[in-house]
Amino acid sequence: MNVHYDHIIFCQQESLPHEDFVIATYAMWMKTTDWLRRAGAIAVEQTTGTWVPVPHETPEVRRRHVGRVVAVYPVPSYEDAWPADQEEKTLIVQIAFPWKNFGHQIAEMLSSVQGNISMAGKIKLLDLEFPESFTAGFSGPQFGVQGIRELMNVPERPLILGMIKPCTGADAKTTGEIYSELARAGVELIKDDELIADPEHAPFEKRLEYCLEAGVKAEQDTGNKSIYFVNVTDRPDRMLAKARRAVELGATGLMVNVQATGFGTIAMLADMAEVKVPILSHPCYAGSSYMSPHYGIGSNLALGKFQRLDGADIVVYAAAYGKVGAIRERYIRTAQTLLSKMHDLRPTWPLPAAGMHPGMVPTVMRDLGPDIIVGCGGAMHGHPGGLEAGVQAILQSIDATLHDVPLEDAAREHKELKQALDTWGVFDPNKSIFELTQ
Repeated sequence: MNVHYDHIIFCQQESLPHEDFVIATYAMWMKTTDWLRRAGAIAVEQTTGTWVPVPHETPEVRRRHVGRVVAVYPVPSYEDAWPADQEEKTLIVQIAFPWKNFGHQIAEMLSSVQGNISMAGKIKLLDLEFPESFTAGFSGPQFGVQGIRELMNVPERPLILGMIKPCTGADAKTTGEIYSELARAGVELIKDDELIADPEHAPFEKRLEYCLEAGVKAEQDTGNKSIYFVNVTDRPDRMLAKARRAVELGATGLMVNVQATGFGTIAMLADMAEVKVPILSHPCYAGSSYMSPHYGIGSNLALGKFQRLDGADIVVYAAAYGKVGAIRERYIRTAQTLLSKMHDLRPTWPLPAAGMHPGMVPTVMRDLGPDIIVGCGGAMHGHPGGLEAGVQAILQSIDATLHDVPLEDAAREHKELKQALDTWGVFDPNKSIFELTQ
C-alpha cells in the first residue's frame, strides 16, 4: 500500500541511535495544507531524494541515509483547528541527519542541513545538536581559554585586546608605531583591523615586521608581553602561505575573517603542524547569515558552535550594548556555546566588542563572567587622556567589577576611569551614544 507518511522518515528521537545523527532544529513559516508532508519533503530533499522518486533510492538507501522528521510543533500549539484567517503557519521542526552523509566537516554539513532549502522560503536553522562521535572528528581550539591564560600569565581576570586604528590607511611603519603605543600601554592582545590584510599601503610582511619588532622592544623596555594577531585573510592557498611565513618571521597569533573565507579555513590553519599559535576569528560579514529573523542560521551557530568546532581560540562578536545591534539574550547564548562544556573541545574565548568602553564592562562581565576578552578600539585610542589612559581606564573598570565596586566609586580613585565615565558614561540601556544604533 502506498502510504503518505513513510515510517522510515517520520519517527521519534527515541528510535534513533543518537551517535549516528546530527539533529537540526528549524523555525519555518509556510502556507501549506499538510505541514507534516512539507517537513518530510525537506528531510528527503537534503539527503537521498528529490521531488520525484528515482530508481536507486531504495528502501535500504533510505534506512541508511535519509533524514528523519523527529518533531514538528506548531506555534502556537493549536490542537482543534487553525484560525480561519491564519494562512501562514509557524512551525518548529526537528530533522535528524545521518552525519556520515557529510563526514567531519562544516562545509558539507551546512550543504546538507541548510543547502537547497535555504532558497525554499522562510526557513531559519536555529540550532544543531552534535553527538560526541561527530565532534570527535574536530580538533577544536588549540589553546582556548586556559592555553592563552597560560601564555599571558593572567590566571583569572578578563584579558584586554586593542585594535590597530585607524581601520585602514596607515602605512606599515605607522602601524608598527601604533602597535608600540598599545603594547607599552599594557594591552595584552593586539589585532589588525578586519579591513586590513595585505593592501599596497601596508603590505602583510612589512606590517608584520614592524609590529613584531615593536612588540619585542616594548616587552624589553616595560615587561609588557603582547600577542599580535596579524590578519592573514585571503583565498585559502595564499592564506596558508601567509600563515607559514608569518610564523617563520616570529608571529605570535593569526587572525581570519572566517565568515568571508568560509568555515573550515581556521581548522586548516589550526591543524598545520608548523602553525601553532592562537587564532582569532573576526565576525565581519556574519550578519549576512544570521541577522534575518526568517532566513539563514542562528548566531549561536555562526558565531558560536561552528567557530569552536573550526578551531578558533578567540571569537570577536558584537556585544548587545555597543554600536552594532544584538539582542542581549542572543549575545549571552553565543558566549555560552563558546564556553560551556561541549564534549572534549576546549572552550573558546568570547570577545564582545563593537563600541566597548569602560562604562560597559560591569554589565558585560556580569552577563558572561570573567572568561572573556574585553575588546576596545575607540575607547582606547579616543580616550581624552590619551591611549595609555584609555588602557588604564579599561583595566580599572575590570578591577572594580571583580571587587564589586561601583564604577562611580572607583572613578573617585582613578582619574583615567573618571575621564572615561565623564565622556561616555556608565552603560544606560535606554540611551545609545552610537550613531549606528541611534
